[in-house]
Amino acid sequence: MSDTLRERYTDAPTLTGNLLIGSVRLLFWLFFHPSAWRNHLKRMDSTLSPYFSLADLQQRQWTNTAVLRFLLMTFFAWPLLVGLLLGLVLWLLNLPTTALLLGVMLGIAVGLIVGLAASIAGSVAIGVTVGMATGFALGLGGALLLRSAGDLILNGAPISLEIAVSSLIGATSGLAGGLAYGVGVGVTRDEMTQDTPTLSGAEAAVPSVSILRQVSGMMVGILIGLAAGFLARLLEGNWATALLTALPFGLAVGWRSQSWRRGAVAGILVGTAVWLAGGVPTASAVGGLVQALAFIAFVAALFALPYVLAEKSAGTWAGGLAGALGSGAGLFLFATDGAAYGPFLSFGLAGILLGLTLAWWRPVLLYPFLLIWNRILYQLDLRRADQPEKRPLLRWHSAFWDEFQRLPLINLDAHLLLTIQTSLAEGRTAMAYLSNTRQRWAAQSAQIELDAQQLERCETAAQIAEVHPGLAAGDLVGPASALLRSFSRISTDVAAALQQESAYNQRLALHAVEDRLDGLLRELTRSNEPYAARFRPIAAKWRQIVGEKGALLAEEAELRQEIDSPYIIGVPLTEKQAIFIGRQDVSSRIEQLLLDRRQPPLLLYGQRRVGKTSLLNNLGRLLPSTIVPLFVDLQGPASRAQDEAGFLYNVARSMVRSAKRQRGIVLPPLSREQLYDDPFTRFDEWLDAVELALAGNLALLMLDEFEALERVLALNRFDEEIVLGMLRHLIQHRPKFKVLLSGSHTLSEFSRWSSYLINVQVIHIGFLHPDEARQLVEVPVQGFALRYEPAASQRVLDLTEGHPFLVQLLCAEIVALKNEQPPAQRRLATVNDVETAVPEALIHGSFFFADMRNQTDEVGGQVLNLLAKAGDSEVVSRSELKRIMGVETAVLSQTLTQLQQRELIEPHGNGLRFQIELVRRWFQGAVGE
Repeated sequence: MSDTLRERYTDAPTLTGNLLIGSVRLLFWLFFHPSAWRNHLKRMDSTLSPYFSLADLQQRQWTNTAVLRFLLMTFFAWPLLVGLLLGLVLWLLNLPTTALLLGVMLGIAVGLIVGLAASIAGSVAIGVTVGMATGFALGLGGALLLRSAGDLILNGAPISLEIAVSSLIGATSGLAGGLAYGVGVGVTRDEMTQDTPTLSGAEAAVPSVSILRQVSGMMVGILIGLAAGFLARLLEGNWATALLTALPFGLAVGWRSQSWRRGAVAGILVGTAVWLAGGVPTASAVGGLVQALAFIAFVAALFALPYVLAEKSAGTWAGGLAGALGSGAGLFLFATDGAAYGPFLSFGLAGILLGLTLAWWRPVLLYPFLLIWNRILYQLDLRRADQPEKRPLLRWHSAFWDEFQRLPLINLDAHLLLTIQTSLAEGRTAMAYLSNTRQRWAAQSAQIELDAQQLERCETAAQIAEVHPGLAAGDLVGPASALLRSFSRISTDVAAALQQESAYNQRLALHAVEDRLDGLLRELTRSNEPYAARFRPIAAKWRQIVGEKGALLAEEAELRQEIDSPYIIGVPLTEKQAIFIGRQDVSSRIEQLLLDRRQPPLLLYGQRRVGKTSLLNNLGRLLPSTIVPLFVDLQGPASRAQDEAGFLYNVARSMVRSAKRQRGIVLPPLSREQLYDDPFTRFDEWLDAVELALAGNLALLMLDEFEALERVLALNRFDEEIVLGMLRHLIQHRPKFKVLLSGSHTLSEFSRWSSYLINVQVIHIGFLHPDEARQLVEVPVQGFALRYEPAASQRVLDLTEGHPFLVQLLCAEIVALKNEQPPAQRRLATVNDVETAVPEALIHGSFFFADMRNQTDEVGGQVLNLLAKAGDSEVVSRSELKRIMGVETAVLSQTLTQLQQRELIEPHGNGLRFQIELVRRWFQGAVGE
């Protein structure tokens, strides 16, 4: 992204070098875009706080050209603006030229004095705000008062001078305090705790201090102002006014800067100036103006001390309010005899309310004008859409400079889409910016439409498969996010379907996608959500594309007389896959033990790839419906959790999903937040709710690959006694729960488990029975097109011994081989076909065979190598193995026992041989290498 593009949509724009334009822009940032104000200060000097005061500046900062230029710009634009606005208003009121000029001069002078005082002892941001409000109000009031030396006539109604003065003081102080609050919230947002961190404004911000401290800070400010005003009335004379100016101002500067020397110097200078000004004769207009300014300096000093005190206790935003109220109270008490407190309070409260609610009424007030402005920009961009060389006008949209506008800016999403179409980089940059603002709805709306257009452009199944990485489902909220996630999952499923090696599995997977699209279409038809009408035609189109792809695959397979391979290699079979065959004896044994009143825990033990997980996935259709299988894969997130709360959360989540999938039972959810405090107690309470949801059913908690949890316990990531103790407690005290562990090791190999789970019943799952294995070879699914000669299917069984993984591996290679033959030979498998497919099976199954080798030690590897060299079904005696290897009898016996437990070798006659011929051939090849 270019620097120019980055500058258009950012909260950290670069300030222009032009003094006037830069000054106006700083002022604009302060009231409309405080994030830019903060970032500019950070870029200028990283040590400067957004609400720094002049008293905070160190010597190195006073010599920093950037800081000095910033201060010059800060105090350059707003006095001119105040003067121009005053002049315009006074001219519209038809005041005499003299009153107009004096009012403008008084407003600018008052604003500068108050603003500088607040900037020295308070903060520059607050000083600008208070200076503008005070300067404009007192300039206007002074001009009106100059028009009438006695009574002020407005609309023909006489109003006493005292009432007018008290009203003016009250409104000025209240408005200044309220505005100071608003600006303080904006520039100190980093100090606030936010209910909604993603919002870029301050509407959700609340002070991080107590209400008592806030009120106390403001009350202290008011009391200080009242005390100073009372003393100023009581102690008449220049020296009293000078002292009451110097003392609070010096204290404020010293406290703020943590340097009492600075405070003393500031107090003496201000006090001296006030004392000298008080001695100027008032006969001339200049003398009167000088004394008026001296009095304003007194008022500014009354602002400084309450500000600092409240700022220290309740934050910068409260400091501005306390300072304005304190100075207003002091000014009121000094300038009146107290009889006009009613107008003072009423106008003061009105001013405060007006200032405090600025962030609420200003967006509403400006909203119609902003809509007109934004509409003009949109229409201009529409006319220039065919002129790509012209820069889009979206950058001037109020969404990018009015940080406090909380109302949705109508048509912003359309303008954003238009910009993306004409200038992709600029549109994407603008969208990224809006995603973190109050107008993020427009970015989301535009993103949803872009995603819908992307989905709509898909014309083939391949395009559907490629679309999911570009969807923004995870970045959105609301119903559209759920819809996009559904389309993303469908796209992922289509991609997985097209990656299947066989056309048969492709068709099966695509058929499942069709079912999901049918369900999505039904949901969209019933839904009243705003995006349903937009996405329903897309879902219908995808349904047609996927259906046509499945039909095309079927036609191509029929034309080529291709044999569909139903075999699934390397991943567990789910309950939805018809190729799962057999295991009735194992499921019957599990059912028998589940009815045992002794409630023994079960261990399903078998070698890797023998079908343990496939059996667990399919127990739902093998066991009675009153038994609810709850499958938990301990190789998944549960064992990778960082603490016990994460472990229990993932276990519960897997249980909920399994109950829903296997039996359609909805278990109560368990959130992470519920487990933060005392996780095992909360989990136990959740199990109570689960038992209620199960009603009269029995839960079978199946912990697959329990060795993964054993490795985690060995690393001391979880507390062994608590985790395994929880399992033991569940077994002993919850009769509705049965526990089944599954793995390739026995509990005797892990002493920690056997000490907690007593009387474990071991269920061995081995190779398929011959009839089951023959069915897997000859009729794996209904309508299987390949027939086997009896000798050929028997040869498959001889080579694999009914090992389910190896049967599928070899049969898949046989199908692939037959599909390469002429159609006349394709549908009948011979013994020669089986032997021809063996080398490819050994290559494609190398990961399985290598894992077998890794399960043995060096001595075991030597035994397997020697048996592999002996040949098919050949036997090697123990004595021959001992003679060749030269190892001790005890070591050899222990090794042979382990290899038999791993079902790699078996005794035969007076010797030993490989249990599976296909495994022997792989080891024979490995030895030859």
